[in-house]
Amino acid sequence: MIIDMLEHQIELLGQLLEEFGALRFPPDWYDREPDGESLVTLATTLAGCTVATLDGPLGARHREHLRQRRALLAELLPAVAADSYATSYFVALYRMAVLAEEVDDRRAGVR
Repeated sequence: MIIDMLEHQIELLGQLLEEFGALRFPPDWYDREPDGESLVTLATTLAGCTVATLDGPLGARHREHLRQRRALLAELLPAVAADSYATSYFVALYRMAVLAEEVDDRRAGVR
């Protein structure tokens, strides 16, 4: 049962990554850095962590990096709230990062 759930989550994560890859980064946000954070770098990092999660369990350093970047994105979401496309883009990225964390935690036996 747990293995079936993990396989389902991995499949879903792959689908989310594929869908996210088809999205364009919000053009009005390339040069904006809420709280001094580059959203381009943040999006690239979280997408990379998702790919790494699909390839297998993350090492401790990468796992912590994923957690920190996902938490940072959660803090920055209100900064994009007035832009509906940016909101949908970054919420999709956030959901993908949350699922990547869940998949990695399940693989590592973390509850």
